Amino acid sequence: MVERFFKVTLIADVVINSKLATEGNMETLDYIPGSNFLGIAASQLYNQLGAEKAYDYFHSGKVSFGDAVISKKNELSYAVPFDYVMIKGEDKLGESAVYLQHLLDENNHPKDSNDYKVQLKQKRAGYLTPSGLVAPKIEKQFAIKSAQDAQNRRSKDGAMYGIESLKRGQEFIFSVQAENEEQLSEITNALTGDKYIGKSKSAQYGRVKIEPPTETPDKIKTFNSEEDYTLVYAQSNLCFFDEFGQITLQPKAKDLVVEGEVDYSKSQIRTYSYSPWNGKRNTTDSVRICIAAGSVFYVKGKNKGEYKRVGAYQAEGLGRMIINPVFLKGDKAHAQCNFVKIIEKQVESKSESKVDIEKIQVESSLGKFLKGRAVQQKGELDLSKAIQDTFNSKKDTFNKFKISSSQWGAIRAYAIKIDSMTELENALIAKETGYLNHGVAFDRYWNKSNGKPLDEFTKVLTEAKKHKGNETIFIAKFAAQMAK
Repeated sequence: MVERFFKVTLIADVVINSKLATEGNMETLDYIPGSNFLGIAASQLYNQLGAEKAYDYFHSGKVSFGDAVISKKNELSYAVPFDYVMIKGEDKLGESAVYLQHLLDENNHPKDSNDYKVQLKQKRAGYLTPSGLVAPKIEKQFAIKSAQDAQNRRSKDGAMYGIESLKRGQEFIFSVQAENEEQLSEITNALTGDKYIGKSKSAQYGRVKIEPPTETPDKIKTFNSEEDYTLVYAQSNLCFFDEFGQITLQPKAKDLVVEGEVDYSKSQIRTYSYSPWNGKRNTTDSVRICIAAGSVFYVKGKNKGEYKRVGAYQAEGLGRMIINPVFLKGDKAHAQCNFVKIIEKQVESKSESKVDIEKIQVESSLGKFLKGRAVQQKGELDLSKAIQDTFNSKKDTFNKFKISSSQWGAIRAYAIKIDSMTELENALIAKETGYLNHGVAFDRYWNKSNGKPLDEFTKVLTEAKKHKGNETIFIAKFAAQMAK
């Protein structure tokens, strides 16, 4: 098998829907599935290759188009294994201790200062690099869109929706695995250059640049276990069929191409289902019911550490796994994983005094310009922090009342369109006429528990008023956070 890596730079925002939603808020994945790159190559090569070669390239699994994952400085990244658990409340990766679920027992479970067992929380998000660092946070954008009324040539009434996208400027890396260099060479030519992927390619979304990286990125290392068990990590989604041709979410060790027996009591597995879009047929392909990337199988029996491909749909990037990756190796006495590098927080010295930018006296035009920009940036940071603090204090309350994403989307739409805080309050909470204070929205959501949800939102409006000139922006961004 030969392998070649490719770098994907997002020239525009990219929408990779996590589900086949055509209404309501559309959430994006935090990676780009390999089926997108298979589609790009197939659109250029399929008719040129002939039936036999086309089957080998795009259907047989002999060629595998991997998922593109977040990258920085040409580093690969790997989905955080679901075997990772952290102390609840101290669960920020890269800042707190990481424990391995398969090593935990009565003797090494972490305890507090009073010798009571602490509550642990599974880590389900984020990416790691081969150097042990946490990969950059994946940046996303959120926008409100409206369906078009073609007949009247205007926005369609009552048809607003939210769309989430991967923010432009980010870099991702994926690889193509093939049987020989001839296949890789043809596929490289088909993939390289400016391309379009994802949803809404005919609008402003989807433009990317694909090119081989300047250097081949390092892979995560593996180890040969001295224990009587093996850890199998799902680098990508995995899909398996049993002997009767039915999808199974409990594969046997032979399905993983390892020796031994899978112990599901010590395995950490999550599932995922999706239907990839087939541009040629202009419809969806059959549903993939899979074991999600990041899942970890605990197999009783020794196996050498290595990379393998298993299961179905390997052509579109499924089936990639790693046996005994080093980020699953840990200190058995304390059940700790020492792979993840803990970055010390930068603490401001008490002797250092903060400078009030607004009090700095400047005379030159350049100085005044730079001061103005610094003041603006500080204001934006203060506003973002205030919004985040309000969100953190209110999210559990609103979630308890099950305020829907569509309600928050509507609030955000009002806040974007209206500049005046007084007008926004009238539009949202005016007695019997405000959007939240009458009709279906009031009865179904905001009047629960004698109007407590509406009371809580009124407090948010009051908090927004503290930020003169940015009141409606505060509400728009707060609603966008709640919608997610």
